[in-house]
Amino acid sequence: MMKQFERYLLRRMTVVTFWALVWATLLVLTTQVLLRLNILTASEQALFAFLKVALVLIPSVLGIVAPFALLIGVGQVLNSMNADSELVVMEAAGAGPASIFRPILVLSAAIAALTFANSNLLEPRANRALGDTLAAASADLLSVAVRSGSFKKLADGLYVHIGEMYAGGEFGGVFLSDRRSEDEELVYYAERGRLVQIGEEQFMLLADGQAHQRSGDNQQISIVSFDSYAIDLSSFLPTGERGILRPREQTTAYLLNPPEDDFFRKNYPEEIEKRLVGRLTHWVYPLMFGLIGCIFLGKAHSNRQDQVQSIVLMTAGIIALRGFGFYSAEAAGQSEAMRIAAYGVPYGATAIYFLLAVSGFTFTVPKVVRRRIEAVQVRIDGWVERVQKWSLRRGRKETRAT
Repeated sequence: MMKQFERYLLRRMTVVTFWALVWATLLVLTTQVLLRLNILTASEQALFAFLKVALVLIPSVLGIVAPFALLIGVGQVLNSMNADSELVVMEAAGAGPASIFRPILVLSAAIAALTFANSNLLEPRANRALGDTLAAASADLLSVAVRSGSFKKLADGLYVHIGEMYAGGEFGGVFLSDRRSEDEELVYYAERGRLVQIGEEQFMLLADGQAHQRSGDNQQISIVSFDSYAIDLSSFLPTGERGILRPREQTTAYLLNPPEDDFFRKNYPEEIEKRLVGRLTHWVYPLMFGLIGCIFLGKAHSNRQDQVQSIVLMTAGIIALRGFGFYSAEAAGQSEAMRIAAYGVPYGATAIYFLLAVSGFTFTVPKVVRRRIEAVQVRIDGWVERVQKWSLRRGRKETRAT
């Protein structure tokens, strides 16, 4: 059972980690929603679509920010306790490194388990809901465009213009240009048109018009006149948001053994491998970051400068490890060596840090490294002092000149 001090430490770290996770999630979530703001704000149900997208984006954001929130919680509490001499008192009372290690391990294991469940259970469903929401918002965007009475860009290379509106929902002077394909260009013009809903499908019915098609190979234009023509608006949805589910929308069991006729297995197998690496390694980073925090900050530092240097070195190592994790996941489908490294580095580093933490090892900045850091700090302080003196002399000259 955990001792009273360990329960106190666990409680403090849990509270700080929770609030760090909340604020970090809100910050990253805001940036992700803003990237899709052009679709959401043009929708007829903009507020509802905005809230739904924000909700379904939470699982994918949590997998990224959870390790850093845990590190903030561990680092903030240990740094505060060192500044208040709590760690010094604890060590003087005979408490060993295990008193710091156990609560950190419990919290890190809990966050790791939640991250694993989130990545493999919640995130695929949320990604599928996100695709459905953006598809519906895109279709709604086209509905708004054809009723706006002006040129509207629906996507890159896709424009629509409505000349005038009539009573009863009809409109006249319909012009639609589709240049999304490099091989051909489609232009539709009709005297009249209207939007109709048939079941779950939405169509644009055109009357008394022409369809122009120009091929990119020979630049010949074919013109077809029609009395009536129906355009399925679902064909104008962004690629990938309908029909075929992307690997990020599939379950982990499906990605481990996709069918032979799966579109991505036949054409883009690297996308499946990239998604698998993320789901099977994201959960390791909370455990790794907690162990790193325990090793670097779990010992009392009498010298404040040593504490700062430990934090700097710890941050540099964490950025390098997580940066490699993102890079290796992207490149896992390109080579066998990178695929092995994508799994081996996070799991291997976590095992090493776990053994170090269990043995009671705590990091102390080597004297050689400390002297070099101090030398760099002296140089920086000298440059700052010279800049301040130069700025002061210049200010005096300007004052005398006036």
